[in-house]
Amino acid sequence: MLEVRREETLGTDAQTVWSLVSDFGNIADWHPACSASSQDTVGGEVRRTIVVGDGARLIEKLDSIDHNAKSFSYSIIEGPLPVENYSSTVTVADADGGSRITWSGSFDAKDAPDERAKHVVAGIYEAGIGALKKRFG
Repeated sequence: MLEVRREETLGTDAQTVWSLVSDFGNIADWHPACSASSQDTVGGEVRRTIVVGDGARLIEKLDSIDHNAKSFSYSIIEGPLPVENYSSTVTVADADGGSRITWSGSFDAKDAPDERAKHVVAGIYEAGIGALKKRFG
């Protein structure tokens, strides 16, 4: 299993950051790679559909969310990424008068070398966290 982890300290309190990133279906509100996103419930599962810039779609399932711990986990059901068995966790914590966001994932490469799969996932995390750093300092 491959792993990618990225984290960053932000200049805004954890609750403000959490209020934005924990709105599972609205990732397009803050992640620059997402041109649209929506949320629905299918068979009791909370899912989001993400449309990226080239029109490709991802469907992800919310596996767990803990508002007290400011953490949620999700998995990819389908999409164009070169990964399978993908599971990811986003956590926001208080840190030095601001907050610290951590985005980590584990997965297997699919139809691509391991390094390519890791590079793609790292790029997604870095773009999202970079946008949050720009927004929240």
